[in-house]
Amino acid sequence: MASHADADLILKLYDLRREDVIRAARKAWMAFEPQDAETARRAGTDLTLELNAHIRQVTSYWEMAFSIANQGAIDPELFARNCGEGLLSVLKCQLLAAKFPGVWTRKMPEGEQFLAGNATAQAKAEMIRQRYFASK
Repeated sequence: MASHADADLILKLYDLRREDVIRAARKAWMAFEPQDAETARRAGTDLTLELNAHIRQVTSYWEMAFSIANQGAIDPELFARNCGEGLLSVLKCQLLAAKFPGVWTRKMPEGEQFLAGNATAQAKAEMIRQRYFASK
């Protein structure tokens, strides 16, 4: 059963996502659909690119949030019901790694761990796969 503290943390995590810098980063990350391995490699590794900074900001934000859940600092069911964008980021990293093996190296191990151990997150991830990645 989620507590008031869990609810407060969910709201805090949401509030952080509204900050201008991460909002711009989220927009760039969601729009990122590389068509070739070199574009994927540069976006994932070239620290001089603004897109790389955006990708790192979003994936590290969600990795932090997933690590909070993996450590038991928040109710996992409440978190699973409210981490759709984080799951989308995990799935997107997996898709890019499959599409560009050996080139796309950014992973989200905390997110993958949470997904593997939570049935609610797995169901939500399946819905996300169908909605966003079925044609990719």
